[in-house]
Amino acid sequence: MSDSASQTGGVLPRSIEEIKQHRGGLMVTGIISLVLGSLAILAPLAATMAVTLLIGAVILLQGVIQLIHCFRAKGWSAFVWNLLVAIVYVIAGGLILARPLLGAVTITLVLAIFFLVEGVVKLGLAFKVKPAPNWKWILFSGIMGVVLGLIILSGWPGDSLAVLGLFLGIDLIFGGWAMIMLAAGAKQAPAA
Repeated sequence: MSDSASQTGGVLPRSIEEIKQHRGGLMVTGIISLVLGSLAILAPLAATMAVTLLIGAVILLQGVIQLIHCFRAKGWSAFVWNLLVAIVYVIAGGLILARPLLGAVTITLVLAIFFLVEGVVKLGLAFKVKPAPNWKWILFSGIMGVVLGLIILSGWPGDSLAVLGLFLGIDLIFGGWAMIMLAAGAKQAPAA
């Protein structure tokens, strides 16, 4: 066993073996992420509107489902609270669908927060798989997530329409590339 493996209590060999087991899935997921990211960059406004409308539709649908549940369980002591939650969902989803540009501005703020949190989580993941081959790509992807989140926040709300689709594409490309490189590195890694 190497020094680094004995220092980590055998975590490195297990991590490399797990990456090797999931190499094909990582590669396919990475390629799909690259393709979707490229499409989002080529048509950022369309990507922004698609994401916004999808989110609005999902929220509205959840509200309708919640309303149906409310009236099927009328005797429930939490009926009023359940009804209020359903109404909030229906109004929010309806507003996003009726005013997708305003919805995009709001969703852009949520995306900025998502990129920040995702970036921090990827940084943690990078140090979990370190020093697996190409682990620095995960680190780089995490750094990019944090940077993208901060850039969005600095231009919000003015740049919301273009930024949402563009940065979503960029994040998908970096994440996809990180998965592809991790999968490629696992093929070259020595057996544990």
